[in-house]
Amino acid sequence: MLVGRNKINLEIVAEYARNRLSEYGWIVEASTDLPSALEGASMVLHQIRYGGNEGRQADEDLAVSLGYTHDETIGPAVLQTALRLAPGLANTSQHIVERCPQAWVLNLTNPLSIATALITDAGITRCIGLCELPRVTALKSANLLDLELDQITWSYAGLNHRGFIVNLESNGKDRITDVARNLGDATLDGIRAEDIISLDAIPTKYFRLLSGSSEHTREGRAAILGKLSRRIMDELAVDSRRSPISLKERYLEWYPQSVVPVIEALLTNKPRLLEINVLTSRNIVEEGRAYVSKNGFGPFRTAQTSAPVARWIERFENHERCLLKAVRQTSPDTIRDAVSMDPVVDEQDVEKCTQKIWDYYKSLQQEF
Repeated sequence: MLVGRNKINLEIVAEYARNRLSEYGWIVEASTDLPSALEGASMVLHQIRYGGNEGRQADEDLAVSLGYTHDETIGPAVLQTALRLAPGLANTSQHIVERCPQAWVLNLTNPLSIATALITDAGITRCIGLCELPRVTALKSANLLDLELDQITWSYAGLNHRGFIVNLESNGKDRITDVARNLGDATLDGIRAEDIISLDAIPTKYFRLLSGSSEHTREGRAAILGKLSRRIMDELAVDSRRSPISLKERYLEWYPQSVVPVIEALLTNKPRLLEINVLTSRNIVEEGRAYVSKNGFGPFRTAQTSAPVARWIERFENHERCLLKAVRQTSPDTIRDAVSMDPVVDEQDVEKCTQKIWDYYKSLQQEF
């Protein structure tokens, strides 16, 4: 069952799915009515962009107006993104509770940790946030050692887009230093060898936004994805029997590296060690590794970290708690607290950023 807001595009994608999947026995349906589409579902893949691409553009505009890199999950835009999605997400979650309360909800919507917490707040007990970056980072690290992923063992700690591979071994030997050495003057998705050495860990690619090593681009992701989406839909409208050529330009690794493995694990009896985001007993959504099967997941594995990594994770967690409070109890004070705890935002920008986000939030309230 495919659900979308644009009926024309939805039907085009549904026809494409039928053409690709019918020979394998799949039945593909489509609906713009979310409540009826959810009726009796056993698994829900949640990837709604609340506010559409226009909303993402507004978030990126906020970051750029303050001199920061375009991003919706790291930096000043994350809170604005969370405030915009909260009402719509609450509505979606209520429909899930009413129509399919026992369904597994696999969340891809960013900011992923906040969205996963809000879905769980709504009473959905089977919610898992999914991200490919831990596994992709481990895979690329293994390749730097001329190894396959199944030839290494590794541990992970942190929050979504703010996590670290804190242990990576082959044949019982620690190989993190070797990864850094083999990088040389190159980077691992923007992560430098000196970052790995100083942390004694391998961060995921978003760490470059925190370390000051990222570069500003003239065009943000919202504009790029908007153009790409239109090209893809135009190609599908011409021929829905073939994969659109432009789709190859879209990074989609979260499907093969995270979504598909978790769905497969949830349908089988054999537990599989995978990377998930869940609300833990510490009342925060953490990213880590756990065994997943049709019986659920657990135990959620926590990993020992180096002192530098522990300090970063503490900063991330303090910021995350302030973000959650600002979304749940929105006011100028809670917004200011969250902005002031943001590892990216400079102190001199706190008041300006707070005012911009508060003004945006008030405009959202008028719409609702």
